Amino acid sequence: MKVAGIYLAAGPGSRMGAPKVPFKLSPEVKLGSIALSELERCSLEPLVVVVRADDNLEWLPPANEQSTRRTETCLTAHLGLSFSLRCGLNAILPMQPDAVVVAISDQAFITASLVSRLKDTYVRNPGLDYVASTNEGMNMPPALFSRRMFTVLQGLDGDKGAAEIMHSSEYKGVVLESDPARLFMDAGSRFDFGDIRKEWSFRGES
Repeated sequence: MKVAGIYLAAGPGSRMGAPKVPFKLSPEVKLGSIALSELERCSLEPLVVVVRADDNLEWLPPANEQSTRRTETCLTAHLGLSFSLRCGLNAILPMQPDAVVVAISDQAFITASLVSRLKDTYVRNPGLDYVASTNEGMNMPPALFSRRMFTVLQGLDGDKGAAEIMHSSEYKGVVLESDPARLFMDAGSRFDFGDIRKEWSFRGES
């Protein structure tokens, strides 16, 4: 079974005043590089990183020898998250994957273990339409979607995410509760980023 990956890193960072991926958690670590490095450990084939046209890509971590990573420039990313997702889906479709894991670039504590749980759950239950992460009752990325859902995902508009899909009784899915809650911290604002950077520094000291 082939599972692809889409890493959404093309957001303009409107609430942050600048794109988020190059923000530094430490002198050596940039926000966008962390979850991407974890995804590269999960045998996603291919792993498409959706980026802005003006991104210099200096935040990208070095690719390992087994990496299937490729970047896809999205010229319409400024119109909303769904446009970045559509760019990613168009890039993976020629590879005919059975499913795709969709992740966002501002979650610094997502782990390869969490992504592997999504994949393993789907492999054991291929009749599912999706496998999602949940924290305190709220569905969160990353999430896995079967090939049957690709057309539905392509039909999303603006900044609408896939949450409405997962709240619909029309589709069959599973949500996986994960601890700790910090796994799903995201840099939605500068205040949120400050919390992530503080948590990152604590992790480095522990």
